[in-house]
Amino acid sequence: MAETAKDNKVLFKWAWIVVAIVLILVGQFGPQWAPDLSREGQSAITVLVAAVVMWATEALPLPITSLVMVAACGALGIASYNTIWAATFTGALWMFVGIFGFTTFLAQSTFPQRLIAKMVALVKGDVNKVILGFMIICCVISVVMSNIALTAIMMGFAETLLRAAGAEPGKSNLGRCLALAIPFAVMFGGCLLPSGTPINVVVLGLAESACGVTISFAAWFGFTVVPVVLSLLASWLILVKIYKPEPLSKETVDKFLGEVSALPPMDFKEKFNIGVLLLALVCWIASSWVPVLNTTLVALVALGLLFLPGTSMITMRQYRSDSPWDILLMMASINGIVAAMSAAGSVAWMVNLLLGVTNGMSFFMLFMVISVVLAIVHNFFPSGPGLAALVTAPVLGLVGAVSGNYTATILMIALWCALCFLVPLDSVLLVSYAGGYYKFNEMWKGGLPITVATMVFFSAFLLIVCPLVGAA
Repeated sequence: MAETAKDNKVLFKWAWIVVAIVLILVGQFGPQWAPDLSREGQSAITVLVAAVVMWATEALPLPITSLVMVAACGALGIASYNTIWAATFTGALWMFVGIFGFTTFLAQSTFPQRLIAKMVALVKGDVNKVILGFMIICCVISVVMSNIALTAIMMGFAETLLRAAGAEPGKSNLGRCLALAIPFAVMFGGCLLPSGTPINVVVLGLAESACGVTISFAAWFGFTVVPVVLSLLASWLILVKIYKPEPLSKETVDKFLGEVSALPPMDFKEKFNIGVLLLALVCWIASSWVPVLNTTLVALVALGLLFLPGTSMITMRQYRSDSPWDILLMMASINGIVAAMSAAGSVAWMVNLLLGVTNGMSFFMLFMVISVVLAIVHNFFPSGPGLAALVTAPVLGLVGAVSGNYTATILMIALWCALCFLVPLDSVLLVSYAGGYYKFNEMWKGGLPITVATMVFFSAFLLIVCPLVGAA
């Protein structure tokens, strides 16, 4: 039986690889779709569609698909190799090389666990406030840590509390509520700053290429902090009302706090490294007014400080093994693919095509239609960076055609390529889903109203505030 399942999985992957190859061949050798679309432009579109098929089915590992497809753009003559390679590694990607060090350190640190214990003690075990505390901590730490890694760590700490409470996977409402609250809060935290998730970097890079608009750290935070806070609070209220977590007994709280209090005190190394992370955050915000504090420079200098002799808590082996290099390669390759599409005229052609569909729409209507479509599609398209690569340039082209607000649109695209609350197919959600605390068909009950609330808060804030402050 196991061998049969394995064989079926292999056949499934090969079937999609064949589909991807056929798509590329159709683009390169099949009939041309339109007189105003060049052969190179047509090939570029089919390469991107083939990449999307491979990303969605994971027929090959995500970064391998990305690397193969970006190489195919050069081999098919879509754009010169120099054009493609020049677009791959941007400064923002190098920033993430530094952020990987933050993630590695926090995975070794006891700081998140101590923070949770202080929160549980502060709210005296009130279960609803405990869940809110978990969400706030997840949201804040997510700004400087990989969403997937943070979700795994926080689920581990939550399971310590759940074991103390005797919460059984699949039966406990507390377990169900926490297993949803943690990834939801982590994803919200990823929206707070450009450093919060690789998706933000992908969207910013593509936006700068497509329309020349970029958003500073301070401006990004200013546009997202209010709707993130409102959405986080709404999510908490919705989750505790719908899933109704059972209360925590005094014995459970005491047992959990006892385990944490048994930890040895934080030493100088841990305190020093926490200070490095806080200093990096301050410098990132200050970079909006102090140009010398380049965001990539700050991240790489902070990485160096994390490895100082006598103060480092992480080894090079841990940094290499714990960092998501596959995501970095995928992001770099996406930049190359989209650069090839732009050079071949594919993006301009897609924009003109979509203009016919959206003809007559106001910017407000276009903004809301795209928001709803992305909010639904991302739930069934697990690759947030891949979705961002697919939609960013064409959507910004449409916005330019109706004289809309680029800044609001860039933030909206990044938001809905990062958030999904209906089904657990995204990698961040799969981490918590694997614990068995909730079923596949239970997520949408809380996720649907959270999606609506988030859309209302972000849309209202971005559409009102961006024009008021003169953001383009």
